[in-house]
Amino acid sequence: MITAVTKRERTDMALGNLTMDAGACLVSEEMAQYFLTVDGQPGTYILGNASASSVRAPQVDRNRIFRARLGADTADQGIEQLLLPFRRAAVPVTWYVDSCSRPNDLATRLVSHGLELRYSWTGMVRSLDDPEGIEEAPSDITVVESVSADEREQWMRVVLEGFGLTQFHDLESMLTETGVLSGRWHRLTALQDGTAVGAALLFAGDGVAGLHWLGVPQMFRKRGAGILLTRQAMAQAARMSYSHLVLQANPEVVQLYVRLGFDNVGDIAVLDWRPGMGALTVEPD
Repeated sequence: MITAVTKRERTDMALGNLTMDAGACLVSEEMAQYFLTVDGQPGTYILGNASASSVRAPQVDRNRIFRARLGADTADQGIEQLLLPFRRAAVPVTWYVDSCSRPNDLATRLVSHGLELRYSWTGMVRSLDDPEGIEEAPSDITVVESVSADEREQWMRVVLEGFGLTQFHDLESMLTETGVLSGRWHRLTALQDGTAVGAALLFAGDGVAGLHWLGVPQMFRKRGAGILLTRQAMAQAARMSYSHLVLQANPEVVQLYVRLGFDNVGDIAVLDWRPGMGALTVEPD
């Protein structure tokens, strides 16, 4: 006899041995580690316990404040201290507020300090202990890890096309070179009859693995490449002894990841401060 699986039981399977709060903080920690691999280069500006990072570039997505844990009584002072270097340099900055940010009304306070809510992500977690909930994908699509310089360039091109970012040439070197020496970036490319039809990034952090940059160009969608890339990322993370895979999903793909066994562990508010309006900026992943 087949019995229905309740939402609570499905959540327990997705989170494994984690509570919802622990899952949310795992997403937060992975996001911080990922950002620091992207921008952790000479010239990076870091405040406190890795609560702010920037290469002081004019693009809002390259200047970030995250993992902020401020005391309720001193939060407003702390907000201004974190914003001050960006305001002095007249460069925009994006502030990420997740379920583990403090105080609990941080997003509301940021609006009063001149930031604007741009959009929200959904933090998601999946246990790697059991394969249930993984949909089958076409057998004629294979996934390979792109390691060589030529393979990384092909991966980058597919990612940018999948996200509609081919005009952002400043992202090209970041996507091809980040994490190569550290071994933290594992670039996965989906191939069908020798053609690259999708790509994704498995980020190997300290104690946590994350899925980023999963992109499928419009002409190759609805073939199962995204599902297969997610499955490969899960399998590879499990082989690397990670217990969970986490991601930050855009609203339109949340249900896809739910079908793949991930659970929602809380929203991530993305707020911007900009010294002037009108510049074209993007937060890509």
